[in-house]
Amino acid sequence: MQPKSVKDLLIELVRIPSVNQFITGKIKTEQKIAEYLKKLSKSFGLKTQLLDVPGCAPNLLITKEFKKNAPWIVFCAHMDTVSADGMQFDPFCGEEKDGRVLGRGSNDDKGSIAAALWALKEIISEGNCANNIALLFTVDEEQHRSGATAFCKEQLPKLDFKPAGVIIAEPTSLMPIVAHAGIGHFRVIVKGIAAHASDPSKGRSAIKDMVKVMDVIEKDYIAGLTATHPLCGKAQCSINMINGGRQINGIPDECIIRVDRRVMPGEDVDSVIPEVEKTLDKLKIQDPCLQVKIESDFKDNPLSQDLNNIFITNTLTGIKKAGLDSTPIGAAFATDAGAFSAIGLPCVVLGPGEDKNSHTADESISVKELKEGVRLFKELMKFKY
Repeated sequence: MQPKSVKDLLIELVRIPSVNQFITGKIKTEQKIAEYLKKLSKSFGLKTQLLDVPGCAPNLLITKEFKKNAPWIVFCAHMDTVSADGMQFDPFCGEEKDGRVLGRGSNDDKGSIAAALWALKEIISEGNCANNIALLFTVDEEQHRSGATAFCKEQLPKLDFKPAGVIIAEPTSLMPIVAHAGIGHFRVIVKGIAAHASDPSKGRSAIKDMVKVMDVIEKDYIAGLTATHPLCGKAQCSINMINGGRQINGIPDECIIRVDRRVMPGEDVDSVIPEVEKTLDKLKIQDPCLQVKIESDFKDNPLSQDLNNIFITNTLTGIKKAGLDSTPIGAAFATDAGAFSAIGLPCVVLGPGEDKNSHTADESISVKELKEGVRLFKELMKFKY
């Protein structure tokens, strides 16, 4: 059924489950929503392309060229969501209640998808736009950034245009984020020697050794982080998962922790693991028999850019012209913007919805703010860059 409003469109999107495949274990979980958006966009008179992402569902690129030599502005939002387990209502109900659309992804990030597509639909009907517009709907934002990474490295160079800049459409309460943290996820693996619990002296407990390792990481590495950013705050690091032992009556021969490191703009995400290894070297000198190694799970660049870039300043001007607060802010979380920033494209993270409503058991978005998102995106699409 053809949606009659941006609210109807969002309800349809919420009713198509697209929980990230690395959470569900199912493959290509965004495929159905990509196909729905592709079909709908074609009915609006838009050009569409499904762009292959290795091991995942495809990205969806929607384009409208209004003028041959006009700048290209990309609006990027992601189609995947976090887990729907433990929600307070049917996660895919897509119901409206008390002026809000309920459901997993309603706020993060299907509200932004709906607002961007509806804004472009309305502009087409009005027939006037100063820019050429591309909507990029990515996959696997919530886990590995596979979609954004594939677009920046493999897909963008093959297109016949280069963007002037990117609006990363995420729930920001329509406030412009111009800098945000990056992520370094890694695991620390300690090996021990297995033995029967009846004679612990014949083994070496990996858990016992891990206690020493965690103590050093906490005291010598985490406590020593000093990097700060005026908009994003202070560098953070936390040990958030631990697994060790195989059975109750055996000395554990392996223990693994998983660590989250938030990297500030200006820091190098690739330096995280070498710095932690350097911290652990002192422990290895004290105990040469200690077996410990570090492996990277995921790296995500911070949004670090020249805030005087003309695309950024023009976007802020466009927001102000729309009658909204254009004060630039930062964020401690990360988005697809890191991938674009890494290849030199300026980004502003901006969209309807509140970050505090993302990933929650009662996720929802205000219909009023959703409509305001459409209005703002239209203003930016028409703004003369």
